[in-house]
Amino acid sequence: MTIYIASNNPKKIKEIQSFKPELAIASYRELSEPIDILETGTDYLANAKIKAETIGHKIKQPVIGDDGGLELVAKPQVLGIQTSRFFEKGATDHEMNQKILELLAGETDRRFILKASLIYYVSETNFLIEEKELLGTIAKSQRGQEGYGFDYLLIPDGYNQTLAEMTAEQRDILSPRVRAFKSLLERIN
Repeated sequence: MTIYIASNNPKKIKEIQSFKPELAIASYRELSEPIDILETGTDYLANAKIKAETIGHKIKQPVIGDDGGLELVAKPQVLGIQTSRFFEKGATDHEMNQKILELLAGETDRRFILKASLIYYVSETNFLIEEKELLGTIAKSQRGQEGYGFDYLLIPDGYNQTLAEMTAEQRDILSPRVRAFKSLLERIN
């Protein structure tokens, strides 16, 4: 069985594949041209459902949709549901992280919440939901060589390293997206 992911982001697909390489995990784009989906939901789960429902109807297969974002405790109105739209289109990981560092310049409260909402969508009445989060602190500079996105800034609670300074195995244990995906797989099988 192939599990299709409603995402145009190859890094996201790779992250999910990394912890379960024996599974057939693929982008919906193997069955369809890219689809531009407007994320009009008022929360992560609503956006995940919009993605999964739209792609599921198009490819006529069960699909996993996800949404998530980075929330800064000191600036709750800045990112959150608008995380991906906050940054310039085409911004690199480095540029996005620099923007966050600028936002928090001089800020003493550097706590974050990284959230992921996933939905395994079969039909309007047949779907499974998993939501996970990671708590921690934003580093004062970008650190590490591994990972992608905000990994260079995120220091999980109980750790001194950013996610980008950890091994892939350590990141998978902590990643809210990977943890939610694992929980979904347990429920699907």
